Parts: sequence; structure tokens; C-alpha cells
Amino acid sequence: MNIESLWKDRVQTFWNQAVRYLRLIGNSGFMFSLYALFLAGGYFYPSFMEWLPSSVPVSLLFTLLFAYLLTRCPLRTFLKEGDLVFLLPLESRLKSYFTKSVIYSYVFQSAAVVIVFLLLGPLFRDRVVDDNMYMYTSLFLLLLINGWNYASFWAETRFQEEMTRFKHTAGRAVLNAAAAYLLFQGAPLWFPAAVVLVCAFVYIFYYYPLLRRHLLKWEVLLQQEEKRVSAFYRFVRSFTDVGHVKTRVKRRRWLNAPLDRWVWNKGSVFMVLFGKSFMRSGEYLGMYVRLILAAGLVMYAFPNDWFRMAAAFLFLYMTSVQLRALWHHLDVTIWPDLYPVAHVYKQNDFKALVKTLLAAQTILLTLVYLLTSGSLLPGVVLIGAGLALCFLYPLSKKDRAMIQNGREA
Repeated sequence: MNIESLWKDRVQTFWNQAVRYLRLIGNSGFMFSLYALFLAGGYFYPSFMEWLPSSVPVSLLFTLLFAYLLTRCPLRTFLKEGDLVFLLPLESRLKSYFTKSVIYSYVFQSAAVVIVFLLLGPLFRDRVVDDNMYMYTSLFLLLLINGWNYASFWAETRFQEEMTRFKHTAGRAVLNAAAAYLLFQGAPLWFPAAVVLVCAFVYIFYYYPLLRRHLLKWEVLLQQEEKRVSAFYRFVRSFTDVGHVKTRVKRRRWLNAPLDRWVWNKGSVFMVLFGKSFMRSGEYLGMYVRLILAAGLVMYAFPNDWFRMAAAFLFLYMTSVQLRALWHHLDVTIWPDLYPVAHVYKQNDFKALVKTLLAAQTILLTLVYLLTSGSLLPGVVLIGAGLALCFLYPLSKKDRAMIQNGREA
């Protein structure tokens, strides 16, 4: 095994596969919805800044957003399960491998920080400081802090206990929020620079010694890698089959009782399975809530009533596309196929669940529209178009072919 080329080979293998999936997504109607949303957002950006009330705490919102982006530190190591056996004896020779992984992750996260910062740049100049030098110096300091976060996070992965890692993450979040708050309050740059120096001292005298005192926790690194790969492929799975991805399960006790009262009374195996999968898989519920919140924010930002209606419908369509992945969620286990239940019930229960979710989202977005607008007609069109999408929700040709094969069997 060539240790020097191992990292490069794994990165190339991942991107060779990822590019094929991205091409499929690029040719889909989902991307057209995103393009339309971005074009509309760019068109209304100046009007949005003029409309945004001065009482809105823009600096605080910037602080919360960038504190989150800086703290989260998604890490890609491209490890596999077999590495816990075959690479573990070579840990002393893998320093360059993991260094490249941390740098790779830092570059991608820094790109996300730069994109978000530049998108918010006009708002920054309008509400924080109207000075290009200050703005780009702030971006530079954010990238420095991002580098400190990754160096510190790499040391935190040496802890096996999840609660210990959480406490360290909370500590980093406080420092990130302090630096971001000073930047977005328009404070003299030496104030946030002082926070950066504090971060440097924390790393030198606390985090760096951890690298010497603790060994690598391969299980933690593998967990981080599986989390990042799953985040990418569960998005891809909305457009095509990706059967090899592991999914995380969350108990969510607080949702169990209301969910059980609804799905168990349906008297259907697949309604129970799909309902439990939606609530507990760690993928669909979060996506569903995030799209509702994002739709509400976009509708609040758009000054035109008809564009609010169009944005709401675009988010409904994106939700319907994302929920298609739920259809294949049960394909990775053999047990549902062993139940003495006709396969056609899978289609009926799946569509019933998705229609319910889309109808609930339609009602919520209609309420948001009515709260942010004084015109009734676009709201009527929105709820009519949304409910039409719910009841005409289609499965793909491939899914219908699978159902037909199930009937013939």
C-alpha cells in the first residue's frame, strides 16, 4: 500500500462518482427551481434592503449565522470501515494523510464562508460599515478564525466522549460569536483581532498539547466521515438510487406519542414504516423543517406578493422532490418484503404520507403569506396550486415500474 498516494486516490474516487450524480442533478427540474430563486433574489435584493426595517438586528443575525458556520467544522477524512483494521497499525505514518484531510475540509468550508459573506456584502455595507477595506479585512479575520476552529476541532476528535466534545464545541462557539459580534458591530478591527490572538493562545497552550497526550479516535473520525457522506448522498438520493449509504436513527421520544396515534390507526404496515422513517431517520424531518423555515424567510424578504407566492410554490416543489428519497428508504432491508401485505399498498401509503406533509406545508406557507401580505388573490392561488401538487404528486417512471413488477410477482 502506497501511503503517499492513498489520500489522493480516495479523493479522486469520491469525486469521480460524485460528478456523475451532480450531472444528473444539474439536468433536473430541481436545479431550475434554484436558478429561478437566485435570479428572483438578485432582482429584489436592492428593494429588500430598502424595505428592511431599521429595527431588525442585522448585526445580531450576522453574528449568529457566522458563529454557526465557523463552529460546525464538517470534516472529510475519506476513511472506510476496513481502515480501523488495516490502517490502524500504520497510524504513525498517516500524519500527512490527516493533515491533507483537515486542509481539504478547511478549504471547502472557507469557500462556503466566502460565498455567504459576499452574498451578504451589500447588506453589510448598508447596515454595518460602508467601507470596502473594513469588509474584506473582516472576511480575512473570519477565515483566520475558521482555520483556528479546524485546528481545534481536529484536537477535539481525540476525545472519545461525545459530551466532552460538545463542551469544547460550545466553548469555541462562544469565542466565534464574540469575534463575529465585534466585526458586525463595526468595532475597531483591533478588538476582533484581540479575540483572534486569544484563540491562538488557547490553541497553543490547550489544544496543541492534546494532540500529544491523546491518540487518534478512529471510531470518531469514521463517524464524522459517514455523517458527511450521508449528508451528500441523501440529497443525491432524491434524484437517483444510492443504496449503499448508511442512515442515522434518532429516537425523538417527544414525537413518538402523536405519531403513533396517527400512523397506527391507519391499519397499514407501510404507513407505519414510512411514518417512522420520516420522523426518526435523521434526514427527512430536518430537511422538511429547514425548507419550511427557508421558504418563510424568503417570502418575508420578497416585497412583491406574486413573487412571494411563486417562492412558496418553488419550495413546495423542492420539498416534493426531496421526499421522493423516502420511497427508497426501506429498500436497504429485506424485512418489509417478507410481510404478507400486497406491494401496491406501499405506493398508496407513501403517497398518502407525502400528500399529508405537502398539504401541511401548503397551509403553513399560506399563513406566512397572509401575515406578510395584504393581497388575497395570490394567497388563494398559492393554496390552490399547493393542494393541486399534493393530490397530483407523481412517482418517477422507475418507481412505477417497480410497483408494476411487485404486482406481477
